[in-house]
Amino acid sequence: MKTKLKSFKTAVLNGLKSALKFLARHKVLSVLLIIALLATGAFAINSITSDGDNGDMTKITAERRDIEESISDTTVVEPNSEYYITANVSGDIIEDYFEEGDTVKKDDIMYVIDSETIRNNIESADIAIAKAKKAYDDAVVENELTVRDDLTGPSTLNSARIAVEKAQQAYDDALRAEADLNTVSNYSGYVTEVHVSAGDTVAAGSPVCEIADSSVLKIDVPFNSADIPMISVGSPAVLTLTKNGSVLYGTVTDISPRSVAGEGYTMYNYVTVEAANPGAVQSGDTASAIVGSVACGDIGTFENATEETISAPAGGKIDRLYISENSYVRQGDVILTFDADTVISQVNTALLNLNDAREALKRAEIQSSSADANTGISDNRLNSAVENARLAYEDALLNKDNLLRQLEDYTIKAPISGTVVTKNKKKGDSAAGMSGSASASSLGASSASAGGMSAASMSAGDSSAMAVIYDMSRLKCTLNVDELDIKNVHVGQKVTITTDVTDKEYTGVVDTVGIGGTVGQNGVTTFPVTIDIIDFDDNLLPGMNIEATIVLKNVKDALAIPVGCLNRGNTVYVRGEKTEEGDAAPEGYHTVTVKTGAADDEYIQILSGLSEGDELYSEDYNVMDDMMDAMQEGHDAAADSVTGGGS
Repeated sequence: MKTKLKSFKTAVLNGLKSALKFLARHKVLSVLLIIALLATGAFAINSITSDGDNGDMTKITAERRDIEESISDTTVVEPNSEYYITANVSGDIIEDYFEEGDTVKKDDIMYVIDSETIRNNIESADIAIAKAKKAYDDAVVENELTVRDDLTGPSTLNSARIAVEKAQQAYDDALRAEADLNTVSNYSGYVTEVHVSAGDTVAAGSPVCEIADSSVLKIDVPFNSADIPMISVGSPAVLTLTKNGSVLYGTVTDISPRSVAGEGYTMYNYVTVEAANPGAVQSGDTASAIVGSVACGDIGTFENATEETISAPAGGKIDRLYISENSYVRQGDVILTFDADTVISQVNTALLNLNDAREALKRAEIQSSSADANTGISDNRLNSAVENARLAYEDALLNKDNLLRQLEDYTIKAPISGTVVTKNKKKGDSAAGMSGSASASSLGASSASAGGMSAASMSAGDSSAMAVIYDMSRLKCTLNVDELDIKNVHVGQKVTITTDVTDKEYTGVVDTVGIGGTVGQNGVTTFPVTIDIIDFDDNLLPGMNIEATIVLKNVKDALAIPVGCLNRGNTVYVRGEKTEEGDAAPEGYHTVTVKTGAADDEYIQILSGLSEGDELYSEDYNVMDDMMDAMQEGHDAAADSVTGGGS
């Protein structure tokens, strides 16, 4: 700014001198122009110099004023929380009852998913209940009528045991077939390659996809074997990228026990370091490492901490594929589903047959356990068979109750009252369910509930969410505050909020001050500060750009000077004679050291060193003084030119 003012000053002065020379050479032709200029110049000079007792427009003094010190930055409006509607059962959506922009109330029905399969299971459960009830009634009757037959008992018992083993095997096979219908990911990360498509028939063990997680990187770096005793697992490490000199901070996770020979017959051991990826580092980049005071012997190469192949646990025809290249999956997510036309009915039939076989075995064991052919209904083992049949009947009833509760998951309701901002699924689309029941996940202040997706992996436009609801009962914003300022920010401080969308100035209050800092690409650490907007209206919407200003200090009636008057080393130039040799202050001023306090964009508080009314020097302001002198000189010269120097 000072350089620009000097250039401007020089240009103005040179221009005035050139104009005066022209007028001196053209006295006659310029008389009328000179008269007009004299009148205008006299008026301007009189107007400019009339401010103040000494006529000096640029007089700067230490004065009393209010100072409000603050920090501000641009950010965006956020809703109180975001709810991501996800389904944990698979099926076709047969109804939806809302559109984007609609306001919904808590427990309003949003989606209905085709529940034909679960209803078939409920019908099978009714059949199982009827069979269990008949088995129980038969056990009661048989308990009363059973007699022992020593000749046929052992043969009957052996046959019953074989029947139970076969039924158990059939049931286990059916359960495995059902479990293998859904292939899940054992890892979290991004899908880098997909080997199959919907409709393909694959064998067990066939590769399905490749998954890599680049959020955490690892690197093997060679260290001199003699330095290895000074390194241990868990030690912090500093990694310096070869390509640009950027620094990452990591942790030693492994030390190779085997030494290898390097150049010059030097022995090295490889040390593995893992570090969080800030986003700009890629697999294949190289870096050097320092652990404590020990430097590496050569560079290493980064690779993703997770690079795995997901294989199909069973064979069959792929009914649905829920992944694509570059999509993100978490550990436990379903990535494909095999065709299941007959598997569910096979499981139910196998379970019924197993229960029948077990009951037959119990009756055979009772008949074979006693040599007394006339054992009556008082036999404890016969009574036990009746009890087991009763328990099987009650278990069948509980199974139906569980299925009825699962049926509720096929109707998805709004978890809160709010506004629908995104609708990714509609009637006719397929819902890709996850484990558990259909749920709505809140990704606001709290973590996602069971069955929902994490906040890190979802956004309002993420197709993994069937719909997104904003809770706009409150609005907030987040400022990332510099580490030098965060100590001055406290809960409850007033915040001023402005936006280009509306002329209204909104009021906020600091709600939370984060204690976990984040290092930016420029090396500066910032801390998140959450602000509650307390007087928002319908004109302020989530996603709008705003400027938030946190008031740190508010000093009333402070002795203050313009910021431009303060020099490096906290010194100012005060009008008066110099008292020290070598004082670099301009002519007519001397240097004074001051102690400063609060400051805003224009003024800074003076705690000591100055008194109210002290006249100060600032090069930025005193450019105008020289301009006034030049105009006065021009005025005098022009007058001499017109009158021939007479007056």
